[in-house]
Amino acid sequence: MTPSFAVASQALITLIYDAATQHGAWSQFLAAFAQQLQSHAGLIWANDFSNRSVDVQLPGSGLAATYGFEAHALASFAGYYGARNVWLEDATLHREGAVVTGSMLFPDHCLKKTEYWTDWLRPQEIFYTAAAIVELRAERSTNVTVVRREQAGAYDGGELALIRTLMPHLQTAFSLQRKLRRLEMLSQSSTQVLELLPFGVLLLDATSQLLYANERALAMTAATRLLQLREGAPLYCPREADNGALRRLLHEAAQTGTAAAGGPGGVLKLNGLTGEQLRLRVTPLPSWHSPFGAASAIAVFLSDSSDLITSLAATLRNFYGMTVAEARLTEALVNGYSLQEYADRQRISIHTARTQIKSATAKAGAQRQVDLVRIVLTGPAVLQRTPLPA
Repeated sequence: MTPSFAVASQALITLIYDAATQHGAWSQFLAAFAQQLQSHAGLIWANDFSNRSVDVQLPGSGLAATYGFEAHALASFAGYYGARNVWLEDATLHREGAVVTGSMLFPDHCLKKTEYWTDWLRPQEIFYTAAAIVELRAERSTNVTVVRREQAGAYDGGELALIRTLMPHLQTAFSLQRKLRRLEMLSQSSTQVLELLPFGVLLLDATSQLLYANERALAMTAATRLLQLREGAPLYCPREADNGALRRLLHEAAQTGTAAAGGPGGVLKLNGLTGEQLRLRVTPLPSWHSPFGAASAIAVFLSDSSDLITSLAATLRNFYGMTVAEARLTEALVNGYSLQEYADRQRISIHTARTQIKSATAKAGAQRQVDLVRIVLTGPAVLQRTPLPA
């Protein structure tokens, strides 16, 4: 490997992994890739051999990129000429992980006799092509292609060796990109659900800095001024005593979420000098499978101090198959009661309460009491709760 080859390949590999993690960065890689291979245009696109259709948009994947092509040329390629691409006639030559040239796929001396060259390649000044067939799934290939003029000559062995060097990195980056997009879409869907909840929701990272606040939370904190949301700073209570209690709850929740020693969070009631009230329930988010993104470590649920989340019991029974006693206990925990407080109020033993909560937790698919509360607060039971019959 010559020094120039090593430098070129390393620079392109860096751009590949940057593109996998940054929106819109595949165009930057494609431009550098095409320029390195003395090509005046390039494209990341897909071809479906089952119906001879091509896709230059790659919706939902984040992979689409073009370099050097006019929009009308891409539109005609996708709408008509892709199906007449003679380089796609033999599907057996398009294997996943292969690096191919137009000369390998169709004889150069026959190319100028085709409609594809006359009406599409020639207007784009294209004669030679080289492609990395990065993926092949159910007769659909995803490719990184570069093209150049006839006078530039065919792609040589050194240029094809560079593409082969990049191939495993392209495959890894494509796979990573798809996984990140799926996680991003899941996270967006989850936060959209939070806007429907009947209380304020804050998502914090492990240092208690704000990642997300739904509209209800923004309105409640602005109205009461008992809790301050400051960009780039931890969640903060203006009153020193309240802030100390909040810091302890947040620290314990962050430790629990990262599987370190800690506590399950808890409830903090804030009271203003002129009657304002705000009730905070702090709960950890498990870092190994948080539905709100990997950075989310803590959830804080806000409500008016007198506004209990009621009428949950019937819905909990319907959704999770809880008994009446289990559903009532779960509703109490969601509203900030401790297990001992609930047992005292219901005049049952703490042993009975523990048995009930263990069963309720298992029925909700949770392993810990804190997870049960989080699942209920962010799940369909709260979104679709119905009043108990009189």
